[in-house]
Amino acid sequence: MTELQTSISAVTVYPDRARVTCSGAVTLEPGGHRLEVSELPLQLDPDSVRVSARGTARARLLGVDVRRSFYDQTPAERVRELETQVEGLEDDMRGHDAQVELLKREQAALTELGGQTEVYARGLAYGKISADTHMALLDSLRSRAEALDTALLDLAVRRRDVERRLQKLRRELDQLRGAKARERYTAIAEVEVTQAGDLTVELTYVVADKLHPSDAGWQPLYDVRLAQQVDSPAEALQVGYLAQVTQRTGEDWCDVALTLSTARPALAQKLPELDPWYIGPVQIHRRQAAPRMMKMAAAPAMPAAMDLAVASAEPEAAMAEVEAEVVTATVGTEGSAVTYQVLGVVSVPADGAPHKVTVARFELTPELDYVAAPKSVEVAYRRARVPNDSPYTLLPGPANLFAGDEFIGATQLPLTAPDGELELYLGTDDRVRVERELKRREVDKKLIGDRRRIRYGYEIRLENLLPTEARVTLHDQIPVPRHEDVKVKLEFAEPKPAEQTGLNMLEWEFTLPPGEKRNVRFEFSVEHPREMSLVGLP
Repeated sequence: MTELQTSISAVTVYPDRARVTCSGAVTLEPGGHRLEVSELPLQLDPDSVRVSARGTARARLLGVDVRRSFYDQTPAERVRELETQVEGLEDDMRGHDAQVELLKREQAALTELGGQTEVYARGLAYGKISADTHMALLDSLRSRAEALDTALLDLAVRRRDVERRLQKLRRELDQLRGAKARERYTAIAEVEVTQAGDLTVELTYVVADKLHPSDAGWQPLYDVRLAQQVDSPAEALQVGYLAQVTQRTGEDWCDVALTLSTARPALAQKLPELDPWYIGPVQIHRRQAAPRMMKMAAAPAMPAAMDLAVASAEPEAAMAEVEAEVVTATVGTEGSAVTYQVLGVVSVPADGAPHKVTVARFELTPELDYVAAPKSVEVAYRRARVPNDSPYTLLPGPANLFAGDEFIGATQLPLTAPDGELELYLGTDDRVRVERELKRREVDKKLIGDRRRIRYGYEIRLENLLPTEARVTLHDQIPVPRHEDVKVKLEFAEPKPAEQTGLNMLEWEFTLPPGEKRNVRFEFSVEHPREMSLVGLP
């Protein structure tokens, strides 16, 4: 058996797993050999282990076997160090507890001794001890009691310090959960050599813990900034595409060639099967129709990484500040997946903490307009429709939104392939004013065939205070009846809506020059039987 010393040279990270490549060199004589690669992580899939070799030696690979190996100590060096430190601190804690117990016993004995006042009184009465001797004894007891109190306080302080250090080390050990077990996989490659020489062996395997699917993977993070283009009045959408790589596989990835892949192997295992789709009657509960809201989805905040700058200065003459170059990944295609090869080497320790790498920085050209739904809130939202003309596939992930240097909120980007389109809402703009007012509410005094009719009229006022024209899409609605005896009709609209859906959603589109005002008026009627009470009406 020949033990092969290997190191991790390359890692391809998928959203929920990783493929690791480790390599090592060995000199072999003619004959059969068994090359052993030990201390492989427990999270690897044994069926995924593959081996290849090349070199000056002429050899044939006969096969590879994977088995479990057990150790009396954790094989991971850092974990072994932490466990030794934890054991030492636990011994210190037990020593402190033993000293505290001993001092408390002495305190109890001292208290009992000091409580023998009746015995001391008899001694003084019979002249067996003098008053000076009695006072000296009491002074001695008091001094010892004070010394015991001081010693107990000192032990409590020292024990608290040890306990804090112990908690810190235990938390660090918990982060290295994947490396704590005292067992590993060992791969054994069968090689037949016909001509002596050097052989470089590569071993690849997939790490994916079924119990903890987040033990290896990456997630996208985005910074999206609306900024003025250089030498142009138009605005551009600057996208910072970051990858957050995490792994708790039990082995550190030190100075490896890192590739990020958008492939999702877990979804390729089998075709999803459809269950029968049953329908049936349900009881209709009357309630007020919810208004359509125009708002941005909230997402966890993320640190911005868009404006990195570095400045250097000579001792005597200051140099001009220049913006630091951002290293981005190389885009590749493997089948239906897109891969991003990170330039240089990257280190990702097996601590489960997120480690960020830059995938790309690029600009997109947005088509900007405004959207308002004053029935919900009387503001205009700035909307950007952005075709993704970059070579990057944008995976679903959180994005921080900026207008210039101002943070305006966060949202969740959907999956957007190259040539797809994004739709983003970039906050509100007070320079496009929107107001909505109820102008009319009349109940017909005359009944038409024992039916009552109510008329409503609304006015919406738009004003563009921007120095440029503004394209505005206006949304509103009229009620949707949920009973056959209730009739709703749009009586009047000026201007007429560009669209009225089957759910009575109304939509207008305007292009407002700078400083222009525009009014929108519409009226509708609701007709229902006199004895029927309606809910949901203003």
